[in-house]
Amino acid sequence: MPKFLVKTSGFVLIDLHRGKRYVGAPQVHRMQAPQKGDTCGLYAFNPLRFRFGNQYLATNRDRHIELVFSTYRRAINKIDANKPICELLLEEIRDFLASDLKKITVADVKNYLLELEKNLAAFKKLSSDTVETQNQIQQYKEICQEFLDNDYEYDDFEEFLIQKANIDLIKLAQRTIASLSFITAFEPKEVLNNYVNESIKSVVNSRDNYGSMLRLTLDNPEFLAPIYHQAVLNLAASCFQLEGSDWDPTKPIEALMETLEEFGPQVIYTEPCVLFDSSNCKLEVESDTYKIYSAGKSIDEKEGCHSLLIAGAENCDGEPFVYLSDPNVPAPLKGPSPLYKIPYSELLMKIHNIYGVSLQEDADKIKGPFSFQAKKGNFDRLYDFVNGHQPYQPLDNPNKTRAMRPSII
Repeated sequence: MPKFLVKTSGFVLIDLHRGKRYVGAPQVHRMQAPQKGDTCGLYAFNPLRFRFGNQYLATNRDRHIELVFSTYRRAINKIDANKPICELLLEEIRDFLASDLKKITVADVKNYLLELEKNLAAFKKLSSDTVETQNQIQQYKEICQEFLDNDYEYDDFEEFLIQKANIDLIKLAQRTIASLSFITAFEPKEVLNNYVNESIKSVVNSRDNYGSMLRLTLDNPEFLAPIYHQAVLNLAASCFQLEGSDWDPTKPIEALMETLEEFGPQVIYTEPCVLFDSSNCKLEVESDTYKIYSAGKSIDEKEGCHSLLIAGAENCDGEPFVYLSDPNVPAPLKGPSPLYKIPYSELLMKIHNIYGVSLQEDADKIKGPFSFQAKKGNFDRLYDFVNGHQPYQPLDNPNKTRAMRPSII
């Protein structure tokens, strides 16, 4: 059973372990940094998994899995950082063509590529102070060549540049899935198809033709990229030996309290964002072990998706609340742990199941799972290890999980 900061008949609050400790270096207790970029899902999984570290060889199964998703996380941030390059390139090719009206054709890009090659040759004859400019020209050349290779059959360079980040995210997801295929026995297309099929099956008697509409989006990188990303996150959950929870958010808050007591924290996906911003929140409770914040009335709704951990639930005189830990706001190694309190009704408006379907989708029923959890007893082992109470104990082999069907572990 998890350790609790509060445990009464009407209030359950789990004691989440602080920081991180590697199996390969168990003597060192490290701070957990806030998430970097749009990688909240992977950061939200961290409190529910063992970390092995570089003392383990990459050939070790657990270390290989760890490295694959670490590489995926860093690559997402790199793709995000490269977006301004495409914006600059579009401006400069428009200047070169002396036009901002017509479509930028393959012939236009070929001519511009020749101009880039001439410019690069000229800069190479100058001093080393031009290295940064040379690097930028080289990036432009690579992007132009990728368009000319025409993998996605774009005939307008501007459209390609607008979609490039999504195209890169799709390719990254495919490489990530492929790099785990010797463990999972799944290829990228299988993982995607499984995710899409499970998403459609989770919507019972849709009144908005959910399945048909979802399949229509799969040819558009703008929609396919986030679908592939979510499929990769579900694959990560399975590889980290997490499982889909039986918790049903449409049930009373007591059902969530029972799940927390038995299995520990629940990783959830929200859209619009449930996002903890302590600078715009009201501090409600402060103790030696936790600080509880609630949203101010003036806080605007945040667009996009965000992953968090449910760490507590309360029935306060008939008014239910949930308590959340946000990967953006990690707890210090010592001192009170920051938690975010929201009404249960707000969570129900924003929570999605693990296949990206909102609980508010217009249908007879939206099936789960709506969260990931550690297998029963595994969170307790992890808590004791990270807090230095017990040495590392390998996790039990999990039961088949609904994160991926068929099970990959």
